[in-house]
Amino acid sequence: MQLPVLSDNPGIIIYKGPSAFNGEEIVVIVTGWRGSDNPKTGKTLQTWIIVPNQSPLEAHQEGNDKSVCGNCKHMYFGSCYVNLIQGPNQVWNTYQAGRYLYAKPEHLELFRDKVIRLGSYGEPAAVPIGIWDSLASVVKGWLGYTHTWRQKQFQAFKKYCMASCDTEQEARDAMFMGWKPFYVRDDEHDPIPDGFFSCPASKEENHRLTCTECMVCKGGEYRIGQAVPCIAFHGPSWKKAHFRKGMKMFKQKKAYRSAILY
Repeated sequence: MQLPVLSDNPGIIIYKGPSAFNGEEIVVIVTGWRGSDNPKTGKTLQTWIIVPNQSPLEAHQEGNDKSVCGNCKHMYFGSCYVNLIQGPNQVWNTYQAGRYLYAKPEHLELFRDKVIRLGSYGEPAAVPIGIWDSLASVVKGWLGYTHTWRQKQFQAFKKYCMASCDTEQEARDAMFMGWKPFYVRDDEHDPIPDGFFSCPASKEENHRLTCTECMVCKGGEYRIGQAVPCIAFHGPSWKKAHFRKGMKMFKQKKAYRSAILY
């Protein structure tokens, strides 16, 4: 999969086809060619995995985002790290306006020596891994996270993604399975467990590095004794409340999937 020249175009479509989760159609769009204002990630290309016929906000509100989010807990909790009415909705509106070009085979070189975020919104595992293989063959580096790390059919994504973990036990389980975890603690007052370090791009670390300067979150096989990153759950107070309510049900093994958290 390769890309067209982006002189006047805000982004490019690198995949349109069935989701690996449920076979429903998804679209993957790359933006960020003109730079990024995100102080945490730094200058990275962003990939947005969206439902083509419904805005991300509407798809979430109506429960139609499984094709891009899989079984991510945060989809059910209402605590997704991404603000749907900002980046995802803007990308979807631009897509609906027909302003994105489709990728062409002769332009893969445009990715060379860039850093790319796999799934700025949406699960990287929803997309055929061959798409990421193609990009990884030329980019300088990547960042990726997935909640699908327990599922047998998505183990190949270990080479590109961190295991997104919402409890210390999940992080330990991921390491046992050979994944590098990225552990989200409840808040900044939660102690950092042995063998973990605080994300240097986080607010709690005063953003002393950007993601592109750190480049730890690129997946790969976990090695025993290797330190792994963690971060305090961040976002507005209402989102933190949803996260805590959802995690309480999760830890009590209650049916959080059907809970109305709004």
